[in-house]
Amino acid sequence: MPVALHAPDLAIHVRLDPYAPREARFHIARVDRPSPDLRDAVTLLTSELVTRAVQQCEHQGEQAVELRVWMPADVVRVELEGPRNLLLPPLEPEGPRYDVMLLERLADRWGVEAEESLPYMWFEIDRHD
Repeated sequence: MPVALHAPDLAIHVRLDPYAPREARFHIARVDRPSPDLRDAVTLLTSELVTRAVQQCEHQGEQAVELRVWMPADVVRVELEGPRNLLLPPLEPEGPRYDVMLLERLADRWGVEAEESLPYMWFEIDRHD
């Protein structure tokens, strides 16, 4: 179950163009000062989620997603909210899903909340001292 959080430390709209993953990495790296390992994992996973959304919208015109990040003392949470067709996996995946494999290995928890008007993917990584 996702943690209950207040206002995010970062909330931005990201236009899904070829530069979107780099923009997401730039903004994520500027939130808080987690340990280098945690910062690298959060940046990588965020970049993968945004890259996947960019790839899904290549032939659908210009679209955007909202990136939200929380970094309290005990957990890092990242959410990517956008149109259903950009976030949910296709019914027939075309090969390995590297974004899902990375989420399974690096995140402590992750999921997709598809019941909302705008679905969102999220992941959490516990912070350790």
